[in-house]
This record gives sequence, C-alpha cells and structure tokens, in this order.
Amino acid sequence: MKQEYDFSKGIRGRFFRDGAKLRFATSDETPTWDGPSGRIGVFIEQEAQRSLNAYRKQPKLITEHARSEQDTAQGEYAHRQLFELVQNSGDALLESKRGRSILIRLTEEFLYCADDGTPIDEQGVEGLMLDRMSSKKNTAAIGRFGRGLKSVLRVSDAPEFYSRSGSFRFDKWRAAKLIAQAASADLYPVLRLPEPIDPGDASIADEDLREMMTWATNIVRLPLRIGAQAELARQIQNFPPEFMLFVAHVRYLTLENGDDSRSFILSDSDGELHLDDGEGFSC
Repeated sequence: MKQEYDFSKGIRGRFFRDGAKLRFATSDETPTWDGPSGRIGVFIEQEAQRSLNAYRKQPKLITEHARSEQDTAQGEYAHRQLFELVQNSGDALLESKRGRSILIRLTEEFLYCADDGTPIDEQGVEGLMLDRMSSKKNTAAIGRFGRGLKSVLRVSDAPEFYSRSGSFRFDKWRAAKLIAQAASADLYPVLRLPEPIDPGDASIADEDLREMMTWATNIVRLPLRIGAQAELARQIQNFPPEFMLFVAHVRYLTLENGDDSRSFILSDSDGELHLDDGEGFSC
C-alpha cells in the first residue's frame, strides 16, 4: 500500500481520498525525535535502576511482577492486542489539538501502530512499566497505557515505543539477564526495565518506520514472535468499524496487512457523525 501514500504536501498526519484510495499527507517541516539523552531517556534510566534496586531488596517482587504480566498477556487480553493498541492511540489523540489519525500496519516481521497524537510523557512510561498505573488524565480516555497494552507480550518479546519525546524498548532476554544479577528467580518480568534507544538508528534499516516518522508522533513497533502474524491478521480482518463511534475525536483509521487495507473515516456534518469503512458500511 505504500504506493498510495504521498508525503509531498498537505497537513502532517491527515488522510485524504484520491478516487478509491486513502493516502497520508505531510507538511514540509522536519520532525524532531529526541534521543536517549533527552528528558524521557533520562527518566527511563532512573526508573529502570529503581526497579533493580527494589528487586535486590525484595526478590519476591520479581516473580509477582512476572506473573502479573503473564496473566495479562494470556488472560482476558490474550486476543486484544490490536484493540488495545488502537485504544491507546485514540487516547493520545484525545489529548492532542491537531491529531486525528491512526495507522496499523502488519508485515512479516513487525506490527506497527502509529498516530499523530500527544507524545508520551513520564506518566505514560510509568503506565507501561507498572500494574494498575494507567496514565489516563481524564474520564474520556479509555486505554492510555492501561493493563491491556501489556497484552503485546503475547505476540512480541521486545516491544518498542517511538515518540517525538523519547524512544525506548523492552526486551525479555535483556531484562532477565539484568534482574538475575540482582536476584535469582524462576520467571522474570519484561516491562520493568525499559531501555532508551535512538529512533534515528532504528529507522535506518526500516523503511516503514522511516515513512511513519515523517508524520507520526508516536509509533509502537512489535517484532513478532513466530506464529503471531496469523493471529494479528485475524484481528485486523475482524476489527469492528463501529469502534470509531466511541472515539469521535479519531477521524481516520487504516488497518494494513500487505496489499489488503481497511480504512475507516468518521466525519461530522451539522453535528451528526457519519462513518464510512470504504466497503459499503456507513452510518
């Protein structure tokens, strides 16, 4: 579907129609993506060290935290990765003055979720790391880094979060190695030890990530476990267009799986919402 995108002009992160095609547009401004030495990067280093210190003092927390993550990923959220990612982006858009767009893209190697909402802040990082520490700022937010987003551990061992404010990854094997140096356990948590990363370095070998970084403010990239692609393809196929009616501030949602694409557009005419999924569904 990349041939259907045009980044030459327009407003960053907005979709527009060209015949039957749905395309992105972007402004000429050069986006700024903070690296590991930025505010979020420094905060992440400090929080990770606090987690390791806590495990040294109380090793029982290691197993407790690991089981909590496992229960979320394999329990009621086991088949909700796509829904939780879109909810999270929807809440980022709720807090944004200009953002309206969400893109989901599934490839053989990665699942991406990009939006042009408010960049992540320290509360958002805490919401990812800790249980029951959602960074929702108001009652209209439905999923901003709540427990459900931890369901991505079912499909990825090393989820990555790219944001204009700072980028970082979690890594199952790195976390186990570092925590084991503090205290031994049979099972280790993944999301307690984020690692700041350079988004520029990551984008060099990833054309899709480079493309999204021209318009998005937040991008989740999930390196996929073996067998996860088929499950996520089903979630894309079954994603309900009616979801858009519950997040009216989200106006454009595209779900891509190779050459297959589903595009939802929500418009407002005289105070009345109209939903078009490009396949004959409208309300």
